[in-house]
Amino acid sequence: MPWRIASTLLVLAVLNSAAGGQQPAGPAPEPARSAFPAVAPANRPAIGIALEGGGALGIAHIGVLQWLEEHHIPIDRVAGTSMGSLVGGLYASGFTPAEIRAIALSNAFSTVFSLETPYTEASFRRRQDRHEVPQGLEVGLRHGPRVRNALFSDRGVNEFLTTNFSAYNGLELNYDRLPIPFRCVATDLNTLQPVTFATGPLPQAIRASISIPGVFSPVQGRDGHSLVDGGILDNLPTDVLRHDLHADLVFAVRLKSSPVDAADTSSIVAVINRAFSAGIEHNADEAERLADLVIVVPVDKWSPTDYGKGAQLIDAGYQAAEGNRAALLPYALNADGWSAYLAAREGRRGVQPGVLRQVKIEGGAPAAKRMVLADMNQIEGQPISTANTLRAISPIQSNGGYFATWETFNPNEHGADSGIIIRLNRDPTGPPFLLIGPEFAASTSNVNRAEMTFRVVDQDFGGFGSELRANARIGYMTDISAEYYRLLTSSGYFIVPRTGVVREPVYIWADQKRIAERFQQNLKVGLEVGRTFSNKLAVSALWQGQDTRWSLRTGSDGGNYISGTSQIGLLHIYRDGALSGAVSPNGYRFSASAGAFFHGIDSSNAPLLQVALSRTRSWRKNIFAMSGEVNSYLRANVAQPYRFTLGGPMRLSASSFDEYRGTDIYLARAGIMHRIAALPTGLGQGLYAALGYEAGEIWSPELRSTLRQDGFAGLVVNTPIGLFTFGGAVGDAGHRKVFITLGRWF
Repeated sequence: MPWRIASTLLVLAVLNSAAGGQQPAGPAPEPARSAFPAVAPANRPAIGIALEGGGALGIAHIGVLQWLEEHHIPIDRVAGTSMGSLVGGLYASGFTPAEIRAIALSNAFSTVFSLETPYTEASFRRRQDRHEVPQGLEVGLRHGPRVRNALFSDRGVNEFLTTNFSAYNGLELNYDRLPIPFRCVATDLNTLQPVTFATGPLPQAIRASISIPGVFSPVQGRDGHSLVDGGILDNLPTDVLRHDLHADLVFAVRLKSSPVDAADTSSIVAVINRAFSAGIEHNADEAERLADLVIVVPVDKWSPTDYGKGAQLIDAGYQAAEGNRAALLPYALNADGWSAYLAAREGRRGVQPGVLRQVKIEGGAPAAKRMVLADMNQIEGQPISTANTLRAISPIQSNGGYFATWETFNPNEHGADSGIIIRLNRDPTGPPFLLIGPEFAASTSNVNRAEMTFRVVDQDFGGFGSELRANARIGYMTDISAEYYRLLTSSGYFIVPRTGVVREPVYIWADQKRIAERFQQNLKVGLEVGRTFSNKLAVSALWQGQDTRWSLRTGSDGGNYISGTSQIGLLHIYRDGALSGAVSPNGYRFSASAGAFFHGIDSSNAPLLQVALSRTRSWRKNIFAMSGEVNSYLRANVAQPYRFTLGGPMRLSASSFDEYRGTDIYLARAGIMHRIAALPTGLGQGLYAALGYEAGEIWSPELRSTLRQDGFAGLVVNTPIGLFTFGGAVGDAGHRKVFITLGRWF
């Protein structure tokens, strides 16, 4: 099974030896033939089907199952590996091929293949990190610098599995009692042997089977062993059907790609990929010999990452089954026999858990356990549901540092499951965590900005829920700062003392010409007190004092050298309803501050108002966006170092960086982004063509109001390393610019 990206990620995975923290049940002893439910109708052979792994290529299995059902061919045993275990597990637990098809063609895989916790579920502080350092590389520092051992986050795949297997998440589940007896295979990295799952929570067993090395983190078994994708050792588990599930007839579905060609060995990545695939292909070839019938699905047109081409893959599987019509139809049942088969299968459908009566918490610090128990207590006495449980364990995961799995159990040993075990696991790499994010912006104004942001976050520093955050932005601007977020109450009240220094060049412009360069340094201290009401809303009061140095380096702009202190006091509200930290396909952000600026050198005491609002909405392949901001001293005379600026990409793109300075500014923007290409699943939203309009007005006491407008067009791509843009803008008064950015909007 040629996982074109998985093999490359294996090389990355060896940089980090930490394993994930799942706890699936171990494999069960081989059952006797009599332990299985009798086939219906009676007096016919038990038919088993083995589904091969193959990433997205495994979606083709749905088409094969659809053909078999349409032609009344019963399946009495299912064994699968990797993607075959997922499709097979859904089918064995009672999903129809049509229902599995609907899952495969939905956006489900966009949540499964998630680089990090969904933005909508991140805590308020983690949302700040994601917005301010989007797509930042995260490095754990607990045991020295260490990146995580997988490309994608566990959370998306875990929630997908527990949602779709809600009736089969029991601690004592026996896979022989499923609607169709089932097995799935994983690989034990400690013993280098295949592991076959026959009991325990089905979501966690499938999670182990699909853990492609480097893509998903290894699953931690109860014996402490690390489990990964079963395809490495047994990608087509016909042996499991023969010897464990005791199938009388074995069907195998083989996902066959084209033979190796020159392109497959033309680069180091291609060579590693073929080498990784060699063992998998060999064990699948051997497994074919145990099958009575092999359905070969040609999948050379697609790759294991083509999750967006599910309809084509399903059709390929259907056509492959049709090509074996003559060999398959002898096993078809008549109408009465098919009805008896379906009735027997339906009679073994799992029972949904009952009312929640007992909660157990395993792992985690005492304060973390208390938090989870308090959240779970809110749903105690209600019917156990996946949605409620996921909401209850979301807060402990939303702040990073912990991830949680859960399963049901029956404390009374009769009736439906009425207990839930929550297993808390610390991230093996941190905290503390280091976020590293590059930023770059250049335009045809002869000013380029390149910076690297380093942010260290030490969670639970000084108490559960509190944290130390330190920042260093180095390059065009130097910004060194630190703050201590102290959570005062579980209801969200907090206090944040902070300090920092910012040093940066400031260019002064006249008629699009740079006439002077100044240097500005601000030493700041501040205190913020407020309350976080949810991961979307916070209200606070802020005091900040700063010492400013404003000096002339080159040129002459008629300004004065300023050195002195100033203070501001603000009431602030921030509401974040966006879906992502960079380009949000839907949602909004709103920020408003009102207060006063006072005791500034060469400046009047002045009221201070700052408001920003952005709104996006998706329609088909388009994202429509509108935004506006106002920054105003209400026309009071405040000196240059304390004034607001406009100019640069997405802040009047046809103008130079910070070309305009004033005491009062507003900026309005509207635009559309049309997706022209999709990125591989999980690696970004896609490539967009962007078109927009901007208008901004600047006022200061010594200059009359200036209105600037422009239109911009370009390309935008949201990648795992940052938001990349390339475009051009044309404005009034002869303003024209070509610009390029990486990171976030400056």
